[in-house]
Amino acid sequence: MTFEQLVEAYRPMIVSVMKKLHVTNEWDEYYQVGLIALWEASQQFQPEKGSFSSFAYKKVYWSMLSHLRKQYTRTTNECSLTDEVTNVLSVTPSNDDRIVLEDVLQGLTERQQKWVIGYIVENKPLKTIAEEEGVPVGAVKQWRITALKKLRSRPWL
Repeated sequence: MTFEQLVEAYRPMIVSVMKKLHVTNEWDEYYQVGLIALWEASQQFQPEKGSFSSFAYKKVYWSMLSHLRKQYTRTTNECSLTDEVTNVLSVTPSNDDRIVLEDVLQGLTERQQKWVIGYIVENKPLKTIAEEEGVPVGAVKQWRITALKKLRSRPWL
């Protein structure tokens, strides 16, 4: 069986794994991860150890899960983004920096703006921001995650 035939036969399985893992963004990227895993499965499969479909499913599932974890790590590791924003902003911003700060805050919710100002501009720990706002630290972490997603989606960063 050629790889093209294998892809046709196992396309529904790859899509099924993506749905099971709730992949909605970057669909093409995860489909590609699935195709690569399917190819690797076809190269590594040993018939004496079981059925190909089970082996391929596990290979695709774990490859996508691994990719999801890497994406999550990249998403929650805000260092590169906060460094870029922090380089532009200072505790006492100049007029130019205030314009940049306004651009950064534009499109963010009030809570996300509180995280940006508190954490990046004022260099406060998450715990301090949470105490000042009267919310759990987990809430501030959620503000951070959603703010960073919005900021990363902007073309200028």
